[in-house]
Amino acid sequence: MNNYTLLGTTARGGVTALAVLFTTSALAQTAPPTAIPQAQGAEEPESYADTILVNGRTEGYQVKATNTATKLPLTLRETPQSVTVFTRQRIEDFNLITIAEVMEQTPGVTVQSYDSNRTRFQARGFSITNFQLDGVPSNFNVGASGNSVMSDTSVFERIEVVRGAAGLVTGTGDPSATVNLVRKRPTETLQTNFSLSAGSWDYYRAEGDIGGPLISNGRIRARVAGAYTDKQNFVRFQHDTSPSIYGVIEADITDTTRLRAGGDYLRTDSKGGAWSGVPLFFSNGTRTDLPRSYSGAARWNRWERDNVNAFGVLEQEVGRWVARIAYNQRWTDTESLLFAGSSSTSGTTTRFADATTGLGLNVSDTYTVGETRETSLDGYATGPLRLFGRDHDVVLGINHYDREFRTIGASIAARGYSNAAGSFPSVFTWDGDIPRPTTTNTGIPRSIEQGKQTGFYGSIRLNPSDYIKLILGARYTDYDTKTDNFDTLGVHTTTTGLNAEKHVTPYVGLIVDLTSQISAFASYAEVFTPQSQHDINDQQLAPLTGANYEAGLKGEFFDKHLYVSVNGYHMRQSNVAELDPESDGLPLPSGGQAYRAVAGVKTWGGEFEVSGSITPGWNVAGGYTYSRSKSANGDRFSPETPLHLAKFNTTYRLGQFILGGGLSWQSRIYRFMPIPTGRFTSAGLPITQTGAVSQKGYALVDLLARYNLNEHLSAGVNVTNVLDKHYYRNVGFFNGGYFGQPRRVLANLRWKM
Repeated sequence: MNNYTLLGTTARGGVTALAVLFTTSALAQTAPPTAIPQAQGAEEPESYADTILVNGRTEGYQVKATNTATKLPLTLRETPQSVTVFTRQRIEDFNLITIAEVMEQTPGVTVQSYDSNRTRFQARGFSITNFQLDGVPSNFNVGASGNSVMSDTSVFERIEVVRGAAGLVTGTGDPSATVNLVRKRPTETLQTNFSLSAGSWDYYRAEGDIGGPLISNGRIRARVAGAYTDKQNFVRFQHDTSPSIYGVIEADITDTTRLRAGGDYLRTDSKGGAWSGVPLFFSNGTRTDLPRSYSGAARWNRWERDNVNAFGVLEQEVGRWVARIAYNQRWTDTESLLFAGSSSTSGTTTRFADATTGLGLNVSDTYTVGETRETSLDGYATGPLRLFGRDHDVVLGINHYDREFRTIGASIAARGYSNAAGSFPSVFTWDGDIPRPTTTNTGIPRSIEQGKQTGFYGSIRLNPSDYIKLILGARYTDYDTKTDNFDTLGVHTTTTGLNAEKHVTPYVGLIVDLTSQISAFASYAEVFTPQSQHDINDQQLAPLTGANYEAGLKGEFFDKHLYVSVNGYHMRQSNVAELDPESDGLPLPSGGQAYRAVAGVKTWGGEFEVSGSITPGWNVAGGYTYSRSKSANGDRFSPETPLHLAKFNTTYRLGQFILGGGLSWQSRIYRFMPIPTGRFTSAGLPITQTGAVSQKGYALVDLLARYNLNEHLSAGVNVTNVLDKHYYRNVGFFNGGYFGQPRRVLANLRWKM
């Protein structure tokens, strides 16, 4: 109990956090060395290549190593950055189906919903834009501009999240986080896993996973996983179906050469989904009180997304060195026809519904078609280097991605309804029934955005003593972007967004072992974002850089089954583009405006995290984060990110029962928007003034229970938001808010062999 009291006070000072770490160390040292047995089931042998490349399958809530931050095979304690790993068991215990649900449990990560289809991930005040598939860079479209098309968790063995800058392996991006989605591999022995789920709002899901050897000597193995989800939503009108399939085959070409290839497919067909939030204010300035199920969508709304990945991996042992090259090809097609009534702003006028009639919202609609094609690869070699009588660890690698996004010529041709300002029907009687418009799709691109990035990276972990490790690394990145624009006949008209940049990104990390269980660490890392703006001399501005300074303590306890970390961090942006006042607004020879580079956002914060097992049947995972960001003028940056964020989850085995739950809490968030004053213009339009609309701090409680009916079959139930808390997941976006999910009950039947 005393330990948990200390954990709750870490936000108030580093002294108590240190007390937690050293108290845990003392407890762990007094525990019997056999307190934590190996995970249930026979653990498959791990090859030398698997150990170095961190290919091993996960057991329990802890992992042996991770390499997302540096490509070096390091334990969480040896990694000088904040790292969270979701193992397969944790994903299944909490029935985490989507990547968004995983992010909801990730310490330091905020999940915001713009509507029922679009989700944004944030960490340390910035959007998360860097993703990897098996360590291969991929640029997913997430946030307000489009829904993520990432596969659901049935495909992945584990998910790793490195918070802060990870420019050594990613190059460009924001200093928020990097998410590495690690796919399942074929198993050495026949293993099967099937599950059926059913729950609130007509949620139904079937999932299967089978893998094992294809020939008697086991040198060729395969695995297939598939899932089908059919569900409605707490928001009216929405009905989604999501089939997915994943397959992989792996072959030991020789005793030191392994080849793996596979692919996955996900289709998400969302009908009737909301394309806006709930109006927050009536035109007289009073707050609305609409139900959480409210939706301003049409029943014919649809958002269809198809995503296909094909990949290949070649791994080669050469003595004590291991080389790996991985390739991924992605095809993503999206088509959406969307309608919404919202308090959107047009020019200087914002429309709000009348408190008596419910009339007055604007109508928004769109028909869009897009195609994404992405080729990416990552290749590196890693192994020991003998210097001065000691072994040191080296990584040398290259990665590349070539991404093309096509916006197809598609539009609404004719409407059977009015889209004039304020023409949306009453919010009190809206039932989603409205004539469906006719659309046109020429199949001809109106624009093609192209982005290419090639990076050469290297790092070395120096071992000057048994207690001190120094990681030095650097990355050279060559980055190019452009957008080709076309007329309605497909004839090229202009090329815009030309940007070419070459940049070197450094990395430094230091780990010092204080005891056999506790280490101190410090690190410096960067990422950068190219800028197309030019200065007063018509020279392209240097890239916007995000630097991350981090230091703290990490520990491994109870025979390395429990990981604890406490740290502080500071991030700062440099070379942020702003209009140059000395240019007097005169255009440059190239036709654009002159900009200058200034200091940008600064972030200060601290984190505490714990994950793993305290006893053989007691798993814990979670953390607390404090993060404050300020812009160059001193104003709060990203106020929709909470200053305080805590997430803790646990499971406990009691005979044939597994009982558990979670608690999450976040502080107030807010965003500025036009708010009606209660006064009106002569034309009857509300007079507004800009103000902060907020969601006060709130806590959510989750519970789970599972019973093992026999050796292979178990039944469980997960309940999220047990207390049925009313809250907004997002406020102020398009002058509305989006409610968080009400209480949800999800029952599950799982069979394993």
